[in-house]
Amino acid sequence: MFENGRLWASVRVGFGAVAALGLFGGLGVGCDEQADPSYRGESLVTVTGRVESALSVGDVEVGILWLTTESGGGCSEDFAVECTAALTVANEPSACVDACGELSPSCENAEAWEACVDACPDVTSLELNAKPPICITGGVGQTTPALGEFPAQFSLDILEPPPAEALIGSTSGERLAYGLFVALDPAGAPWRIDLTLLPAFPPWLLGGSESHVLLYAPDGIPEGSTYAEALGFTLPPGYQLMENFVEQTDGEEISELRPVLPGEASQVRLTIADPSTLEWLVP
Repeated sequence: MFENGRLWASVRVGFGAVAALGLFGGLGVGCDEQADPSYRGESLVTVTGRVESALSVGDVEVGILWLTTESGGGCSEDFAVECTAALTVANEPSACVDACGELSPSCENAEAWEACVDACPDVTSLELNAKPPICITGGVGQTTPALGEFPAQFSLDILEPPPAEALIGSTSGERLAYGLFVALDPAGAPWRIDLTLLPAFPPWLLGGSESHVLLYAPDGIPEGSTYAEALGFTLPPGYQLMENFVEQTDGEEISELRPVLPGEASQVRLTIADPSTLEWLVP
């Protein structure tokens, strides 16, 4: 969830942990089918979706809110991963744990260290977390034609890359843009949000998706890179649709983002609702 302009995630090394879903159903949105221009250019990626509404609104467009960051004030423009661990042992100090050495703050030995500590017979619990020291301070909206029987069903053709300011670099050199599917008031252009002003959301933000996000890596995310370590997977250059999967584990609801593989059917659910009531899938 958005909070005070700082969007942190404490995640187990692998897929990023995200907020649980809180979907709203109900009322329809009174909008006509959006027009299909005769030629819109070559689509870089196409996603399909449907709208669920808890509010009745006027004009609405589907868009992407690309998150942005600024340096200064304790924020970093580059994405990095810092590993921390919380463990409980039956008797302290543990000679077995001590023999595993220190966990690298940069997560370089995280997998081997976790395996070593987890094998210690006196360790009763172990949680390995990666916390990205980056501060998301804003976002910029980007609209694109929504085709089909909008808002009931729509197909979204994304015709251009995200703005350059949305490409967040990492300590290993790769760049990644993180986009939230949103419902926008077309009269609110240029759709910029200052997250330091929250919980006051801008009036042009009419809702968003609690089911999917969109990633864009112009050069890809290679194995061994900082983003690959944080995400738990690599990416080819271009766009990647991500879906939020929710599972019940030991009575606890756990959510994680997973890539939607080519050929998989996965519809974006876009909720028209007060933005403060949504569980935003933020990094």
